[in-house]
Amino acid sequence: MKLIIDDAHIDQIKKIYEFYPVDGVTTNPTILAKSGRQPYEVLKEIREFIGAEAELHVQVIAQTAEGMVEDAHRIRKELGENTYVKIPSVQEGFKAMKLLHNEGVNITATAIYTPCRHSWQQNPVQLTRHPTSTV
Repeated sequence: MKLIIDDAHIDQIKKIYEFYPVDGVTTNPTILAKSGRQPYEVLKEIREFIGAEAELHVQVIAQTAEGMVEDAHRIRKELGENTYVKIPSVQEGFKAMKLLHNEGVNITATAIYTPCRHSWQQNPVQLTRHPTSTV
């Protein structure tokens, strides 16, 4: 089992690290926005505190597979090769995951819990129920 902190407030992260055997930190764009600071400024501060070997999970913001791959490259360039790139579990995300996996990138697939959270996707897969026909 791993203990991963889901926060971007460095003071909270430091306090938790003081008392618990933490393996890393995960963030997302919403958590980073709540910090009121530039995302990479916050992420670099977290990386510096937790160290290069600890897990840091950072989410892409692009909507296309190609954009997600570009985001992943920047994330790793700015925060280190050991950084896990969080990719949304949507159609374009799965395409990006395949491409990044082939490059040896550490990937975390993020869950989508509600339609609102993935409403940005232009071509969602539609699941429909068809009545059973009888002869």
